[in-house]
Amino acid sequence: MSTAIIDDIDWVGWMAKFATADSALFTGDDAPYDDVWVRTRCRRAALTCLGVSPLVRVRLRKGRLSEEDFAQVVCEMVLRLAKSEQYKSESNGSYSYQRNDPQPDPPGYSPTPRLFVSKDDRTVLLGSENPVGGTSHVSLGLDPGYGG
Repeated sequence: MSTAIIDDIDWVGWMAKFATADSALFTGDDAPYDDVWVRTRCRRAALTCLGVSPLVRVRLRKGRLSEEDFAQVVCEMVLRLAKSEQYKSESNGSYSYQRNDPQPDPPGYSPTPRLFVSKDDRTVLLGSENPVGGTSHVSLGLDPGYGG
């Protein structure tokens, strides 16, 4: 599988654009994640996105999926990973810190510390609400993702 389609994407630049609310994670001298971490995680997330369907690579190559939309999906995946790896509270007896979490997790739900493509991300990548079709859908083999 060729990765030339994602090799020239400026992941650090896109992360700077999309991570404005969480910029403290990636900017400054005391930031927990540096440019190398961002580039490697974004590349891995991009490979995961390309593995969703052959249609993603075709849409990206032909311009039906813009680089900005693709980068936003990838950056959101990496941001979920970065947020799940951050500690929420720490204490050592005389010192206590609790990070402000404006959106607490629902009961019984813990964000996964893995890169994954969510249902909303899949919709952006594939370009449709329901890529499979309804019960009466018959494929004629003319899908552009498979060479048609």
